[in-house]
Amino acid sequence: MTPSTKTIPDGSHQFSPVALRLEAAAATHAGQVREANEDVYGLYVDERLFVVADGMGGRASGEVAARLAVDALEAFCRENRDSPSETWPFPLDARYSRPVNLLRVGLKVANQRLREEARKDPAWYRMGATIAALTFDEDHLVAAHAGDVRIYRFRNGSTSRLTRDHSIAEELRAAQAAFSPEDLAALGNRNVITRALGSRPEVEPTVYLNSYAEGDLYLLCSDGLWNCLPDDIITSIALEPADLESVCHALVDAANGMGAPDNVTALLVRVQR
Repeated sequence: MTPSTKTIPDGSHQFSPVALRLEAAAATHAGQVREANEDVYGLYVDERLFVVADGMGGRASGEVAARLAVDALEAFCRENRDSPSETWPFPLDARYSRPVNLLRVGLKVANQRLREEARKDPAWYRMGATIAALTFDEDHLVAAHAGDVRIYRFRNGSTSRLTRDHSIAEELRAAQAAFSPEDLAALGNRNVITRALGSRPEVEPTVYLNSYAEGDLYLLCSDGLWNCLPDDIITSIALEPADLESVCHALVDAANGMGAPDNVTALLVRVQR
C-alpha cells in the first residue's frame, strides 16, 4: 500500500484569506489478482484538489494513463486557478461557475494529453483512464468525473453518492427504473464504461457543485473498492473513529479480504472549519 496524509493548518492556505482546514489521506493496492497497480491518486492539500484515476489499456499503459491524467489535471488547475479564462484551451460552459469550469476544462486537457502521448508510443495505443476529482473553494465543493471512479459523502451519519457511473449498468438503471438487479447481472456488458479519458477526441465530464459542511467526510474510490464492498460496509468502515490513514487502510484491507480482483484505491478528505 502507498499511504499519504497531509493537513493544512488553519490560515496557511496561500490563496485563501479564510481558514479552511482539510485533512486527507489515501491508500492504494494492486489487489489479490492483478500484478500491477494501475490506480493513481493525487493528494494536493495545498491546492484543495483530490484525484483518483484508474488506468485502462493493459500492461504498463494503464498506469501511464492514470499518472498522466492526474498530473495534467493538477498542473492545469494550479496554473490556471487565477488566470483569465480566455487563455484556457477549451471554452467555458456558461451554465457553470468558474470553479466548476476549472475542473471541467482540466479534465478535457487531461484527455487531450493522454491522446497526444498515446500517439507517440505503440505500446500506449488505446490507453485511457477513468477519473474523479474533488476541489473546494470558500463556500462550495466541486466534483467532476468521467467513468466509474466514485465520490461518496458522509454527513451526520448518512451516506450520499455524488457521482453516477458512466457505465452501461448505470445508464440502464437511469433509463428503466424497473430494471432488476437480476436483469443487470444477466448482461455481459453491464460494466462497460461509456465515458473515460483518452478513449475519444472529446470528453464531457459530469460536474457537480454543492455546499459543504464542517465534519463532512468525502471518499474517492476506484471500482476495485466499491465492486468488492457494498455501500453499507463502506460507510461503516469510513465512519470508524480512527485517523484517516488508518481508515483508508481498513477500506483497502476489507476489499482485499473479499478477494479484490482489481486494483483498490481509497482517498478520504475531511472538512473542518
